[in-house]
Amino acid sequence: MNCDEYAELAPAQIWAAELDAGRYHCSVSTMYRILRDKGQSGERRRQAAHPARAVPELVATAPSQVFT
Repeated sequence: MNCDEYAELAPAQIWAAELDAGRYHCSVSTMYRILRDKGQSGERRRQAAHPARAVPELVATAPSQVFT
């Protein structure tokens, strides 16, 4: 399930592709169980990493200068 060919496929799609190729390894629920045990049950595709945003600091030096 970790090869490049199946990197972005759901376990049910991997199971169907392997079955079409004439290979039966296990059931779909077993594939999910294996992935959960290995900590890979979340999103398997590479996700964009967004940089952390700085929280703006609002400073008022007199009354009625900053409204949020």
